[in-house]
Amino acid sequence: MRRFFLRLRNALRGDGGGHGDVARELRAHLALLEDEYQRRGMTPDEARHAARRALGSSALAADRHRDARSFVWVEDLRHDLAHAIRGLRRSPGFAALAVLALGLGIGVNTVFFTLVDAACLRGLPIDEPDRVLYISLRNSQNQPAPLSWAEFEELRARTTMLGQLGAYVPTVAALADDRQLPARVLGAYVPAGTFELLGDTPVVGRTFRRDEDRPGGPQVVVLGNEIWRSRFAGDERIVGQSIRINGIPTTVIGVMPRGFMFPANADLWRPMANLPAAVRETPTDRRLAVFGRMTAAATLASARAELAALDIDATQGTRGAGPRARLEAVPINEQLNPSVWQRTWLAFITAGVLVLLVACANVANLLLMRAATRGREIAIRTSIGATRWRVGRQLLAESATLAALAGAAGVLVAWAGLHALSALLPPDAMPYWMAFTMNGRVLAVTTAVCLGYVFVCGVPSALHLSRVDTLGAITADSPASMARPARRWIGALLTAEFAVTLVLVSPAVTAVRVDADIRRREFQVDTAGLLTMWVNLPADWYPTPESRRVFVNRLEAPVSGGNVEPIALATALPFGGGPQVPLAVDGRREAASPPLVSTLSVNVHYFDVMRVPLTRGRAFTAVDGNPGSEAAIVNERFVRMFLPQQNPLQTRIRVGGPDSPWLRIVGVATSVRQQPVGAQPDPVVFLPFRAALAQTIAIVVRTPGAIDVPVSLLRQHVARINPNLPVFRVMTLEEAIEMSAWNARLSNVIVRSIAVVALLLAVVGLYAVTGYTVERWRRELGLRVALGAGAGEIRWLVIRRVFAQLGTGLSVGVVGTQFFNRLFSDPADTAARAGMSDPVMLAFMVLSIGAVAVLACLPAIRRATRVDPLVALRTE
Repeated sequence: MRRFFLRLRNALRGDGGGHGDVARELRAHLALLEDEYQRRGMTPDEARHAARRALGSSALAADRHRDARSFVWVEDLRHDLAHAIRGLRRSPGFAALAVLALGLGIGVNTVFFTLVDAACLRGLPIDEPDRVLYISLRNSQNQPAPLSWAEFEELRARTTMLGQLGAYVPTVAALADDRQLPARVLGAYVPAGTFELLGDTPVVGRTFRRDEDRPGGPQVVVLGNEIWRSRFAGDERIVGQSIRINGIPTTVIGVMPRGFMFPANADLWRPMANLPAAVRETPTDRRLAVFGRMTAAATLASARAELAALDIDATQGTRGAGPRARLEAVPINEQLNPSVWQRTWLAFITAGVLVLLVACANVANLLLMRAATRGREIAIRTSIGATRWRVGRQLLAESATLAALAGAAGVLVAWAGLHALSALLPPDAMPYWMAFTMNGRVLAVTTAVCLGYVFVCGVPSALHLSRVDTLGAITADSPASMARPARRWIGALLTAEFAVTLVLVSPAVTAVRVDADIRRREFQVDTAGLLTMWVNLPADWYPTPESRRVFVNRLEAPVSGGNVEPIALATALPFGGGPQVPLAVDGRREAASPPLVSTLSVNVHYFDVMRVPLTRGRAFTAVDGNPGSEAAIVNERFVRMFLPQQNPLQTRIRVGGPDSPWLRIVGVATSVRQQPVGAQPDPVVFLPFRAALAQTIAIVVRTPGAIDVPVSLLRQHVARINPNLPVFRVMTLEEAIEMSAWNARLSNVIVRSIAVVALLLAVVGLYAVTGYTVERWRRELGLRVALGAGAGEIRWLVIRRVFAQLGTGLSVGVVGTQFFNRLFSDPADTAARAGMSDPVMLAFMVLSIGAVAVLACLPAIRRATRVDPLVALRTE
């Protein structure tokens, strides 16, 4: 081992592995030989010559000494890298262009892999996640469902393959104390032992005990690290103190470490036994997401077999009657994370690979063109003894240096891109473990991409130069001469670049066109002056519909101190989604799979405040929603889909299950999109607010001026009703719509960024290739000018070559676009699929890319028309 490190130290020393020591030893040995020969009777000159003959070549001896005392390949690599850096410094334009092109490709690829890693691969940060199973019920229609409290208790008592069993019910809590305003905090109910199952321990205090997780037990809470630091300044003395959660005095018993926010951005946890009594005592109220850790002897197959054998009836609530449900278990990451094999993620991965291929083709072209100028240099190296391996190794070292620089640039591009994408995400939009951050796995993939570039792009140019004709290269008249195969490779790579570019640009252009068409066709809500905010009515305070109805009545009362009435109330905002439930139309046979419609509850002022006109019928009145006055309002999209040949005002519908009441349609509203995605607005059924009182309520008011005064007045208005109830998510309707459509907006930004990067890389490649072509044709162009060719003929000569490659590439790209469309487009998104197949749209994109390509060639064309024949033909 000591000899290994000595050899490594010598190889890395600046003197080339101890050459100074070798020289001193050789001089000492030569002096000893001279003394020995002089003692034998030789003269000093004779002794000197004899000693030199006996010693042999000092250079050969030094090389043998270096080989014995160092690693030759390490020293050679150091020399190759130093020479590569000096060569790139002599060609700063080439180096900058190559690093920029490859860095963009690596950066885009790194961003995409970071997204895939965060969403699909990283998973929950828990101990041995593969041994933690998510358990759900599957009914006779194979639909998954959570478990009820009773089913969870039974499962915990009967299972043997799951040593630890946990569960969670997400909730929203109103947190208050005597020092600050109330705050809305995401939380969860969890049973005792859940934190231990996940492998996390509190940084302060403790977790729940078994005696605390029982009905009627003490009111205790474990806080998250974020709320502990932001609200309580990280004070460890908070443990043991009392705070108010949903108005109930609750004792803080612990604080979890930073980064723990299970199940999804939770910041406080309460015992599962604190669930409202109605939830615990109702067998069909299934809210518990259950998971468990397998015992050491259990396998996935054995755990699934045991769960399948348990007799739990999910339909009747009793065993032995009705369709039998079964318990199903999957690894928890498989349940909570999307699959990387989904169509969307495969499309993103493919797009990233295509951008990287465009970048590699670009740099490969640059390397091949640079190789044309180095033929004489390589020929001289070969003529003085350099082998093909030595030449190829030097060229690969230059490619590796470029790859390292491009990798560093790509990481910077990815860092900037990820920060920009993260800024588009609203708070709590993604689970806490899906953070867009680069980790060791992402950097390992980036490193592998850089190494792959060395072999994919560096090897062809290295092989081309290592086979150079020594005599022909030394005696060649033009330093820019290039063999025909290399020129063919340059043309083929440029053609492929434009084909791939068209494939990547098409989705972006189609998305812009579809978005513009949707905005032109659909009714747009007048968002000017609309202010929105939300309140949540916890079940601890408002356990019954009657208690929530009292709150709503007081909330709708006029606000004192300002002109902010009327107040619109709803369970969701436009573009904010909403539950989709089965629809039945009176007088029609119900289908086995009924259609789904979006539903939301609104009060009587909703349509006036939102300025959504009713095309038929009337708005809700104060009596709508009471027994005997069941009413509904539908939008025009609903009428076109389900009631195209009949009068909707004479029709009754039912939304929900068979136990839901029949509703008489009293009005038809203009179609406003409720679900944020889809080529067409969704069919919506509006319900009277008092008929379907929800726990989470959106408040909407229209203000003529600044929003500060109405916000303050509404906060005071809510505080007079309940001082411990927080008002949250205060923003304009325009901001709310942007936040609700963050997923589509993020996808559009990614798609358009891909298109811009691909087009930029293709234009740069065309610019470089055209410039090189003009330089290579300089003598021919000079001769044509001398023979009388005009500027127009020279210009057409260059453009004709560009159009030949461009036309071939875009023709292939049209075919590739159709293939990409069929492979990755969502079958339900008919507008996008039709847009990418529209001949007019394809022709527009082809002409646009062609125009951009011609603009990129203008500098080279200008140089070609200004060739001086005397200068170009001077060597003839």
